[in-house]
Amino acid sequence: MAETVEAGAGLAWRLLATLEGGSLLAVATSALIAYTARLKLTQQKQHKTVNSVLISNTTTILGRELKCRLESHGCIVSTGTSAMPRTDKFDSLVVIGTESEAGLDGLLNLVSQDVNENLNLLETLSVAVRRGGCIAWVCTGEVSGSYGGATSAFDTVVRASLQHVAKISHCEPLWIGRCSTTKLAVDKILAELLPSTQHSPSFSIRNAANKVSVFLGRWLKMIT
Repeated sequence: MAETVEAGAGLAWRLLATLEGGSLLAVATSALIAYTARLKLTQQKQHKTVNSVLISNTTTILGRELKCRLESHGCIVSTGTSAMPRTDKFDSLVVIGTESEAGLDGLLNLVSQDVNENLNLLETLSVAVRRGGCIAWVCTGEVSGSYGGATSAFDTVVRASLQHVAKISHCEPLWIGRCSTTKLAVDKILAELLPSTQHSPSFSIRNAANKVSVFLGRWLKMIT
C-alpha cells in the first residue's frame, strides 16, 4: 500500500512540475484530484481474501491468539480434525509448529512432534482446503544454540513438504517460518491471509495541501 501511495504522490508532484505562471492553482488542484483518485482506486482493489480458516492446533498460545485475531476480523475458524469431515471447504489451513526448545531433548521433541506430526497434519488436513486456497506453516521460537543447524534442516524438510502438499492440492504455500514472538507470528499470518486489514495511510486534504504548499515554496525559490 505504501508503494502505491508513493506512486500517487509521485504523480501529483509530476503534475506540479509542469506549473507555468498563472496556472499554479489549476495544476495544483489537478494534482490533488489525481492523487485522491489513485488512492481511492487502490483502496477499492483491496479485499478480504480469506473467510474461513482451519488451524491445526489452538491449545498453544500462538494457536489461541491466532484464532482470536482471525475471529475478530469476521473469519470462521475451526480446529484440527474436529472440523472433519465436512462438505464445504476452508479458504486456508494454518499448521502450527512446535516451539523449539534447547538441548538434545528439545531436538528429539522437534523430530517427533514438529516434523512427523506436521507432515501428517499437512497431508490429512489439506483435503479440507478449497482449490485455490492457501496452506501455511508458522511457529514461535527462534533457532539458536548448538542444535540450531539441525532445527533449520528439519524446517527445510517441513517447508518442502508444505510446498509439495500445496502443489498437489492446487493451493498457495505460505511459509511463515519461526518467529521470535507470538505477536510477530500472528501479524505475519494476518498480513498474508487478510491484507486488507493491514493499516494503510489515510488520505487527508490538509496533509496533501501542506505538501503542495511546501513543494510550491521550493519551486518558487528555484525559479526566482
